[in-house]
Amino acid sequence: MKMKKIFILILMTLVFYGSGVYAQSRNIFFLIPFYMPETNVGLTFTDILHFKKDDQKHFSALNFFALYTLKNQFSIGAMPSIYFDGNNYLLEGKLVYTSFKRKYFGIGNDSSKDDEEDYLNRKHGAGISFSKKIIKNFMLGVQYNFEDMTIQNTKDTGQLQYCKTNGIVSGAGFKATFDTRDSNIYPTKGVLARADYLVYNNKFASKYDYSKIKFDFRNYFYVYEKKVLFSYQIYSEFINGNAPIQVLPAIGGANMIRGFYANRYVDNILLAVQPEFKIKITNVVSLALFTGIGNVYNSLEDINLRKIKIASGAGIRIKVKNNPKLNFRIDFAASNESRGTYFTLMEAF
Repeated sequence: MKMKKIFILILMTLVFYGSGVYAQSRNIFFLIPFYMPETNVGLTFTDILHFKKDDQKHFSALNFFALYTLKNQFSIGAMPSIYFDGNNYLLEGKLVYTSFKRKYFGIGNDSSKDDEEDYLNRKHGAGISFSKKIIKNFMLGVQYNFEDMTIQNTKDTGQLQYCKTNGIVSGAGFKATFDTRDSNIYPTKGVLARADYLVYNNKFASKYDYSKIKFDFRNYFYVYEKKVLFSYQIYSEFINGNAPIQVLPAIGGANMIRGFYANRYVDNILLAVQPEFKIKITNVVSLALFTGIGNVYNSLEDINLRKIKIASGAGIRIKVKNNPKLNFRIDFAASNESRGTYFTLMEAF
């Protein structure tokens, strides 16, 4: 509890600092309905403060949000991303509390929908990272993550009774970022390459002992004048050790292989590729065409790139803010076993 109060105090300080010191400061407020298969209809409040100095490349951001759905689910939190000293230093963080109904289908890429069971996932947590620019476009940093998780309302005869689900995960590690994007809000050119390594064990008061490695590569460029933007993401996660099911890499949802139900497939390893075209129709509206290809695996020996999941779809982007550019996203996606419709802010990657 003391750590949360300190984190909130830091956020409040950054709000006053960002709105008062930086030359370019914009506060963006939204109260909009949204829909995703996992949540049904909901209402989200978002307050995003973007700010930067004239000589800085990227916008800093303070994102405060709260959402509630017709399934009696809610989430509240704050996520700061603050650049200092002309983009030489970056402070990132999160403070989140969620209570969401989820579905569990089992572990592995051949889990069956017949084993589907509902549960209530509750968690609160905080995380922080600090990075320093080493050379142009390249930053190294340290990070810490804490989450207290619990699963409730499970079936007495379901698979979840045999899974590791409750308790604290707490870990620290390193991150490396190479970023040449022209914007960190809505990039149209450049690449982002990020690697994260975190170790969770009892030295950090964690109930679970495991390590997590994550690689995220994104590339953006126009293929026809400034009307057709092509981007793609290559993403992977690797977990080694005794991890609870809530933190296992997963396919599905609004950002990772849209068209599958969120957390439809979970396991220790995730490999995915997501290409996307955005076609400018007017100054406000764009059309998006996308595909997600990937799968989860239990171990390195089990990786079989011919055994993959595929989902594709189309969507509409409606510009709601010009500088920095923000879009309202409406995506329709389908896989061989399910469909998804997503109404939300920001891009998938």
